[in-house]
Amino acid sequence: MGFIKTVEANCRDCYKCVRSCPVKAIRVIGNHAEIDDDRCVLCGRCVPICPQNARSVYNQIELVQKMLNDSSGIIISLAPCFPAALENYEAKQLVSALKKAGVKRVIETAEAADALLKNNHKVVAEKPVISSYCPAVVDLIEKYYPHLKQHLAPLASPLVAHGRYLRRVYPDDHLVFILPCDAKKAEALSEPEIDAVLTFEELKTILDSQLIKSKADDPIFPEGQSSFYGRTVGLSGSLKAAMGYPDHLDPRSEAISGFEECIEFLENMQAGRIGKEIEFVELLLCRGGCLNGSGLTNALTHEEKREKILAYVNSRESADNIIDLIDTDIQKEFAGKPVITPKPTEKEIREILASLGKRSKSDELDCGSCGYDTCREKAIAVYRGFAELEMCIPYMRARAESMANVIIQATPNGIIVVDEDMKIITINPAAERMFQCREEALKGREVGALLTADIFEDVLEQKRLIVDNVEYPSYGLKVRQFVFYVPKSQVVIAIFADITEQSRQKDQLSELRKETLERAQEVINKQMRVAQEIASLLGETTAETKVILDQLMRIIRG
Repeated sequence: MGFIKTVEANCRDCYKCVRSCPVKAIRVIGNHAEIDDDRCVLCGRCVPICPQNARSVYNQIELVQKMLNDSSGIIISLAPCFPAALENYEAKQLVSALKKAGVKRVIETAEAADALLKNNHKVVAEKPVISSYCPAVVDLIEKYYPHLKQHLAPLASPLVAHGRYLRRVYPDDHLVFILPCDAKKAEALSEPEIDAVLTFEELKTILDSQLIKSKADDPIFPEGQSSFYGRTVGLSGSLKAAMGYPDHLDPRSEAISGFEECIEFLENMQAGRIGKEIEFVELLLCRGGCLNGSGLTNALTHEEKREKILAYVNSRESADNIIDLIDTDIQKEFAGKPVITPKPTEKEIREILASLGKRSKSDELDCGSCGYDTCREKAIAVYRGFAELEMCIPYMRARAESMANVIIQATPNGIIVVDEDMKIITINPAAERMFQCREEALKGREVGALLTADIFEDVLEQKRLIVDNVEYPSYGLKVRQFVFYVPKSQVVIAIFADITEQSRQKDQLSELRKETLERAQEVINKQMRVAQEIASLLGETTAETKVILDQLMRIIRG
């Protein structure tokens, strides 16, 4: 259903989520990460760890707010870790705040945990039996260790059992569960009896939006009868103790929390490398238990959360009258849904590594910058379509350096790089041709051995770009030079564009213009002389004609 989505505009070239995901359920396509729902176990790590806030988790905040605004009958089930969930609300004050928001009843999920403990005799599973309390652990086993699913205790989790129970007791009310993590949230959403689900962080958003403040003088305990173990079931080791193994050194049981620790245990169990005496294993995916779930992102430390939970539990009396769950409330079946992972051949892996410039074992740096522990793992991810070649930073750096080197070597412009001591670092081939030198002979020497150092010193002092046309008569060269300082590298770079031929052509064009103007002036002068001569001849002829005509007119008159 796309439970965790990626905001593509914010996700760029980070891979921090890939590094943080133990099962590598994140696919990188087009330089942004996507969650693969078929592989994800909803541990929620990738959400808070994203530095660019590119993750959004499906939520029902608006739905619950609408229920509150419509004055609907709302019953809330609070997960056992609620006393440490919201730093600004003590346990009794949180219930008061919820009642002020319009909630009809607030009940502890812990009462269902106690009822499930009472039904442990119905557990029929291969030993060692693995607790099914944590839905993320169940998902992890079903997807990645399907051969171990017969070890899962066939019991519904407390939240599922409580949802089924409350729906029978309050058929007409809205059931809203407040939970500590995204995995439990997704599990609850799959149950038709439950109308809406919030994490504690989302609940805080609603309380803040309604400007509800808790008051110390108005404390209210949540409803529901429970025992010490029911209320502490989310703490690592509590379920193990409730099952009859209170001694942490008891070889018959294990209490393991933490994603990597759970994977290590399941790997060992699958390989047959765990103690033969072990009868029961409590597995919780979050280190320390549910009090460190992804939905409790508050400022309290693990120890502070644990202290608040125990303080609340010790302030309440343990109850003997536990709710009665029927078989349909507690039944749970597990179906293996193994992740299908295509495996490349050794040849295909080597070809992908070679395309990354890793042709030998010494080329495999295993730096982890791409999110995978080894270059080989990265190559397999590329084969599966979960990673891109460009995720390899050493590869991209080598590619960029190679491209930059190609450009520097191939450019027709001369390039000279000097350090702050005015010593030559490099000279490219075009500069060698321009200044009739060899880089090997000048590398490490002062730039004054080749060119005047004045402009380099000016740029180093002023830290600005200087552009000018300069002649180097001794080299028969005229250039347009760009000299600038690079603070990060602390070098001065000079780029020389050869304009010798352009300058010669410009001079030729100037000479041609001058000659053309002179020729045009000569033609004008000649034309003027001809015009004057013609005018003179025409004047003489006209005078003679006038004399003759005057004489003729006198004869006619006489």
